[in-house]
Amino acid sequence: MAEMRQAASLKSIEELKQKLGVSDAVFEGTKAANGWKSGRQVDEQEFKEACEAFRKAPVNGSMEDKEAKG
Repeated sequence: MAEMRQAASLKSIEELKQKLGVSDAVFEGTKAANGWKSGRQVDEQEFKEACEAFRKAPVNGSMEDKEAKG
């Protein structure tokens, strides 16, 4: 029964992109960062968290917060 509820809450990432108004750049970046292919189905909360993580990630791709040295 839990599997039925879980499956019902999954939506394709393309549907969620459209529903949440995510830009093409953020969508494609989120897909690449998470290794997602077109048609992937995820929970809406997982999609939101992945998009937010992508938006907050440094542009150079490093995971460390380095302080500039002068």
